[in-house]
Amino acid sequence: MRGAVIVGVVLAALAAGPGQAQAPASAAMSDSDVRELLDAARATAKATREGVEHSRVVPDILTQILAKLDKIENKLDKIENAVKSEGRRTSTRR
Repeated sequence: MRGAVIVGVVLAALAAGPGQAQAPASAAMSDSDVRELLDAARATAKATREGVEHSRVVPDILTQILAKLDKIENKLDKIENAVKSEGRRTSTRR
């Protein structure tokens, strides 16, 4: 969360433009500047949370898909083995 706020502060400073970036340290920020900075920090935090949620959900979905594919593969192997054994039975009867 702190990292997201720091990124938001840096992005807001970059978005402010070169004129304000060179302002003396004693110059106070206006209320609108502070609001914009906080909004940018909130947006960055929200995007970070969404990214974390996405990175948690995607592996779970992939794991479920792979498990289902394994089940299908096992069933296909059983069918293939049954077909092969049936073919051997019919060839030995002739």
